[in-house]
Amino acid sequence: MSGRDPNRFTHGTGRLPSIRDVLSRAHFRVTMVAVAAAGITVLIAGLMVMRAYAYHNLALIAQSASYTVEAAVVFDDPLAAQEGIAPLTRTEGVAGLAVKRADGRPLASWRRVGNGLRYRFEDRAGRLLFAVPVRAAIRHEGRTVGQVVVYGDAAGLERFVITGLLGMLGCLIVTAAAATLLTRRLQESIAGPLQTIASVAHAVRNERALNRRAPAARIAEIDALGRDFNALLAELEGWHASLQDENAALAHQANHDPLTGLCNRGSFEAILTDTLSQAAAFGRMVALLYLDSNDFKETNDRFGHSAGDAVLVEVARRISSLLGSRDLAARMGGDEFVMLLAPPVDRDRAQDVATQLRQAMTEPILLPDGRTLVSSLSIGIALFPPDAGDAADLVRVADAAMYADKELHRQSP
Repeated sequence: MSGRDPNRFTHGTGRLPSIRDVLSRAHFRVTMVAVAAAGITVLIAGLMVMRAYAYHNLALIAQSASYTVEAAVVFDDPLAAQEGIAPLTRTEGVAGLAVKRADGRPLASWRRVGNGLRYRFEDRAGRLLFAVPVRAAIRHEGRTVGQVVVYGDAAGLERFVITGLLGMLGCLIVTAAAATLLTRRLQESIAGPLQTIASVAHAVRNERALNRRAPAARIAEIDALGRDFNALLAELEGWHASLQDENAALAHQANHDPLTGLCNRGSFEAILTDTLSQAAAFGRMVALLYLDSNDFKETNDRFGHSAGDAVLVEVARRISSLLGSRDLAARMGGDEFVMLLAPPVDRDRAQDVATQLRQAMTEPILLPDGRTLVSSLSIGIALFPPDAGDAADLVRVADAAMYADKELHRQSP
């Protein structure tokens, strides 16, 4: 074997310094830069991830609000619009909400207010990080009648940045002490862990690998740095998981009716379009049942809105009990529901489900005050493709059939 020092490398006619040489000449500067770069990289990566999830969160809030205030915009009711957005004002991460008419004139708005240095800092940070507000169109019967504008709040991101800066400052202090005390002990036991931390930071930033951790080191100061670094990653991973859970909950709210738990109109229309496309591709039939509660207005007038809500919830429960594993039920608004029967299906099965629904509605419904009543449904049936060629026609035909059934109900003694 050659007696050449393995720590010395040559390139062409020149000699490249080894890690030992570099750290021996500039150990303090290199160490500080490495730690600062790792901390800043994680902080920036975390801020980017959290900002992206925060924007997604705001988009879900805007979509949910657009469904909530649809009726208020249609009827130009500022008070109802303000009440519709009121629950969202308590959501963390929201600095302001606005409901605008189709011509851009405001119908209702809310803006977080405060005073003091911290509020001014958070307000400016929010305007910087969320310079572009999130907008969601408010649609009614296929046309845009307004929009919801949501402004982001930087309070949550501020706490993360402060924590990250404090963690990075602690890491820098520990590393500075280690660099001063270990000038003459610049070996792989120092360079190796720092390189590992840098590689973990690189993976976090480029691969979003928030579950990566730096291994333990044999030097106390570097091990403390690794533990502080891992603690920062653990906090970031926790924030990430929390945002995912919150986004999942908001996604459910945006796609489901809050009273009955069934799909809402917007979610149903999207699913119906996809279902019909698949059915057309495979030459299969789809059935749609349009349901309307009979005498629902009289129930509200006689027993109160709480009784009406109880009827809607129980109707939704009985509808759901008759669904197959691939069928779908949705509340279209008010006392109107739909059932989408997935293939394989034919007119006989649709009629059979309608008969089961009418039979299920013969059971009395228990009201909140202890009284009971018997409700009934008007049911319209339409099949794709024999009755309609697309989603809009299918809903229209089923709706018309439902009104014909309701007329028979009115005429019956």
